[in-house]
Amino acid sequence: MTAPPSAARAGIVVGCVVVLGLSLAWAFLSMRAVMVVGGSCADGGPYVSAQPCPSGAGFIGLAIPLMLLAAFLGSFAAASLSAPNLLVPMWAGLFGSLGWNFLEYGITTTGGPVAGWIICGVVFWVMALPAVYLIVLGLLNAIAPRAGATSRPEARRWWMLYPVLGAVGAVLGVLSFNAMT
Repeated sequence: MTAPPSAARAGIVVGCVVVLGLSLAWAFLSMRAVMVVGGSCADGGPYVSAQPCPSGAGFIGLAIPLMLLAAFLGSFAAASLSAPNLLVPMWAGLFGSLGWNFLEYGITTTGGPVAGWIICGVVFWVMALPAVYLIVLGLLNAIAPRAGATSRPEARRWWMLYPVLGAVGAVLGVLSFNAMT
């Protein structure tokens, strides 16, 4: 079995970055939908829940597996193109955005701060920090390689392209989430 040509691999990376942005938006928005109703809900089954799930809550069940699949597939394709892997930005985006939700709702909830959500938000941001650190190192190395390090100009292009493609995916995620809820 031969590897796909580099144009096909680049297309895979581009598509995977867009899907990452889309699935991050779905995870972020579906978590917010659940947090609006108190942070827990349930539908169906033999037990009646006091809080049914709001529209859009189920997106997280699709968003997380889709995000992981896109990150792994895109990282394999990126490795052969000297492009940054997608696992690290996915990790930073997922835990950073979900941590934001915990902090925002923990601080602004009617009735005063919710300590459990604030603690979860801080923990999620601490979990995102190593990935953010690695992203900053990658960016710095792409902009100004360390002495003795090999310069990879193609990585520089990808570092500029990833945020644009991720933003396109996020916009598509918000639009599709709103259209389907």
